[in-house]
Amino acid sequence: MNLKRIFIFLMVGMCIFQLSMASAKSKVDLSKDIKTQEVSQVVDKPIINTIRYSKSSDKVRIVFDLNKDTKYDVKQQQNGDIMVDFSEPIDKQYLNGINVNDDIVPFMEVYSDDKTSCVVIKIADNSAYDMGELNNPRRLYIDVQKDYEYSITKELEPGLTQISYYSKKSGVKQQAQLVEVSPKYFKFVPVLGGGDKMAKNTVSAMSDYVNAAVAENASYFGPGRELYGVTKIAGDLVSSMYLTRTAFGVLSDGTPYIDDVSYSGIVQSKNGDVYVSGLNGTRTSDSVMLYNQYYGKTTGTDNSGIEYVVKDNKIVKINNGNSILKPGEIVVSATGNGKNILSGLNVGDDLVINQILNTPWDSATDILGVGPRLVKDGQVDITSAVEQIGPDVTGARAPRTAVGILRNGNVLFAVLDGRQAHSKGMMLDEFARFLIGMDVVEAVNFDGGGSSELVIGGKIVNSPSDGMERPVATALTAVRR
Repeated sequence: MNLKRIFIFLMVGMCIFQLSMASAKSKVDLSKDIKTQEVSQVVDKPIINTIRYSKSSDKVRIVFDLNKDTKYDVKQQQNGDIMVDFSEPIDKQYLNGINVNDDIVPFMEVYSDDKTSCVVIKIADNSAYDMGELNNPRRLYIDVQKDYEYSITKELEPGLTQISYYSKKSGVKQQAQLVEVSPKYFKFVPVLGGGDKMAKNTVSAMSDYVNAAVAENASYFGPGRELYGVTKIAGDLVSSMYLTRTAFGVLSDGTPYIDDVSYSGIVQSKNGDVYVSGLNGTRTSDSVMLYNQYYGKTTGTDNSGIEYVVKDNKIVKINNGNSILKPGEIVVSATGNGKNILSGLNVGDDLVINQILNTPWDSATDILGVGPRLVKDGQVDITSAVEQIGPDVTGARAPRTAVGILRNGNVLFAVLDGRQAHSKGMMLDEFARFLIGMDVVEAVNFDGGGSSELVIGGKIVNSPSDGMERPVATALTAVRR
């Protein structure tokens, strides 16, 4: 009886084991069937099975054969590469990438799984591209241009629009940064390197002085603190120029303005009149130089001349040299013939100082005289010969800075990079035509070369050719109203 029970128990156990094995086998077979179905579905799913390219003198064309339901998205990355996303996988023959071996498009990276795919077209520089579809059969083409010209526009805030310009023509690359500024929202303020004193400083530092939205370098300058050109800030004359040159400024009604500016000065005394050699410049052995508080703490002159400290057209103090400069006072510093004429004047005597600008600059609030003119009435008008501006400015392609007035009345700050691989720079006439292409109707050239710099919101947005900021004499800024 016991043996019989044991035998039955063993038989039941064997059956259970066999059923278990059969069940497991059934599950394995079912899994195999499911995998087979999945593989079959993958094989049946449409794929992008052909990618090809062609190269010519002006472009590289890349073509993708599409299926009737293929969806795609094409976008250019910040580094210039073009990314193409597809709703379908790509044939595995392309997964190691595609060597194009062109200076503009060296390589294409390919990524794919069993559902979607992506191609990254590597771009050697900021080349522009065109794209479109061809039919019968359906194809997507992307043309990467070897010669290109385009701009990227970005509104920074009301009244302030940044324009990034890129071009490549006959192998010559150019890159510029520009800002369109509305006078409705911003006022245009010249800034000295020392803030309220003539000195040299970086454009970014001058931008910080006034919390500017935009700033660019402006005046020509010498080895000392002198700047070259007629400069007026908030109604006060800061510097002069013996030549008539083109200036940018703001008229008494707030209108931005570009035209020729001229300066003359005369000092009237009971001994006779003398002509002024300049304002806040270097006094020579036979000159009459005027100084005010913008020059510095003192005139810095030696004792070879005579200096009259004048307030309200009255002499308040007499020195031989190095007079202290105070707000509201002007120092008449004379040597040579001017000294001989003015000698013998006493404290309390009248000394009338006349500094004259041509109309309408005489009533302007702010002036930056630089030059030459680049554009007048929407046409190229280079006045470097008349303004006696030399070959250091006119003689070669170089980095450039300018300010222009647009057809819509807004002001354009413009800085072109140069002397670098990404941007060669332009001659003055090329720069003028470039500005006209931006809809400028009036423009004046500012100091260029290593000085060319544009700052937006306190950050440098171009690439100065020195590889760093160069200290300069003045900046033109746009300050929020």
